[in-house]
Amino acid sequence: MGNKNFNLNYIKCPGEGCHNILDLSFVTRACPNPLCGFEFKGLKALLDKSEGELYKELTSAYRGDDERKIKLLATAVRYNIAHYLAAFIQYSWGSQMQRLFKDFIILYLDDLNAVKIVLKSDIIKPDKGNAITSKNGFAIFPELFNWLMKVHNVEIRNFLRLEFPKLYGDWYKKMHQRHIKPIISNQRRLV
Repeated sequence: MGNKNFNLNYIKCPGEGCHNILDLSFVTRACPNPLCGFEFKGLKALLDKSEGELYKELTSAYRGDDERKIKLLATAVRYNIAHYLAAFIQYSWGSQMQRLFKDFIILYLDDLNAVKIVLKSDIIKPDKGNAITSKNGFAIFPELFNWLMKVHNVEIRNFLRLEFPKLYGDWYKKMHQRHIKPIISNQRRLV
């Protein structure tokens, strides 16, 4: 995968209720948690696959209802999620990047460290366009902020809210207006 700065140096165990953070030596072993023991055999080969290959394999694994394979593939996607987020930022205009967001980022981005790595990198140039840099040195575009507020992970959304309060206020107003207008319209029809 492209930029080595986006590589995580750990994986998270996908075992039921486990979520141990493990160093990369476990990509060929089992989770050391005695209540878990998830076997990572086969993961190493998945870590270097492209998002297209992982997507095809995930689709196939879901059709075959192969739970272990799904967990291995999800672990590979999560391991590479900072790369996918960086690619989305650089090339967000294409339909492939929209699919990348919908199929990978919104579903599998659950690691705040991955977000921080990307927002601290030089992917977003603070002096270009409408980029905003927080007091802690994280850079983001308002449009990217709106996209990232769609991820399922509450920790990431809270980080964005606290790191970029002005953008959060704008986003909140927009969401409020989007949801309040239909209610007001419906009430007017009832009167």
